[in-house]
Amino acid sequence: MGLKNIIISKNIKRIKRQIQFHNFESAKSVAILFTIGNKAEFDTVRDYYKELESKKLTMHALGFVKKPEDIGQVYFGQGHFNFFSEKHISNMGKIKEVEVIDFVKQDFDILINLSTINNFHIEYVFALSKAKFKVSGIIDCKYSDLNINFSREKGLSYLILQVNHYLSTIKKA
Repeated sequence: MGLKNIIISKNIKRIKRQIQFHNFESAKSVAILFTIGNKAEFDTVRDYYKELESKKLTMHALGFVKKPEDIGQVYFGQGHFNFFSEKHISNMGKIKEVEVIDFVKQDFDILINLSTINNFHIEYVFALSKAKFKVSGIIDCKYSDLNINFSREKGLSYLILQVNHYLSTIKKA
């Protein structure tokens, strides 16, 4: 077990999470967790956020930015989006950013991880989240309630299509 898994495992034990299935019919609140690789990816996430918001869902979004200086220069003032970088989480898992702490404490009906690659910081926030139903495109994500297997080559837009398909199609038994 690597250091990353030890840190997550230690801290996740403290989380009291009520797991409950939700789809887009039953959900009232949805959060999106994502990694920004470039402006085009951010635009795709922002468009998806607006699409879900138009369904009268209460929306939240938290993005991981690889270059901390981009938060203020490129992505600042983007509406309801908050951003963090590796400097906001210590190597031992201490979260140093109020927006990230608030995000993991909220019990969203659905949390969607739109990251298409493994990233410790995203995985850590995703694992600590109190969201009732967690969806991820990272197939080996053990903190997800629904893992969506998709071809990484098809990219973020395809992942969003798959998330929409499953969260619109799957019904509670």
